[in-house]
Amino acid sequence: MFPFDIPAGTTIESLITDVVPALHAQLVSADAPADLFTVTVRIEGRGGWTVRICGREMTVEGGEAERPTLWMHATERAVERFLEDALGPRRLLPKFTPAGGVTTMSDPRVLKRVAMASGRIELALLDVDGERLAIAFGFGDAARKPIDPDDANVVVEARLETVERVLRGELGPEEALADGDVKVRGNRFLAMQLALAVAPF
Repeated sequence: MFPFDIPAGTTIESLITDVVPALHAQLVSADAPADLFTVTVRIEGRGGWTVRICGREMTVEGGEAERPTLWMHATERAVERFLEDALGPRRLLPKFTPAGGVTTMSDPRVLKRVAMASGRIELALLDVDGERLAIAFGFGDAARKPIDPDDANVVVEARLETVERVLRGELGPEEALADGDVKVRGNRFLAMQLALAVAPF
């Protein structure tokens, strides 16, 4: 089993301020580049945080940084559902160790590639017990403006079964896009650019 454990009793706040930084330190290799990346995280209804990443070190403070490397926006409900899954069936957690040596999306090698894109993307999971759960990211020009999760340049939607295949290592993100296993509305080039950026994961 891939070593991605969320401790019992984790809240939305402790997930962001304690659990994710600890996992980052555990999963990022010592030879990761020491470039500084700033990520603004907003959980609608719960607050905003500034996450700074330098190699294996991740620090988190309250409040939202202006002009971050990228921003992330999610609803309180989406994060609650992630936590429910992480502490239960674990359908939304990775099940394999990637061959490329990159084991977390917060790895500076992934962030460096993602930061080369420009725009806003919404990633949505369909039919999670009848719910649609979405998370939005902004990078490049979009990260230099206030967070705006609406009217994304591209919306990528997938069913839970497809996401589970990706998390088991049976399907790469770029293959899922190319094969039509996911639905894409908007700038397909941006979606492919980001899929290739995270392909080592």
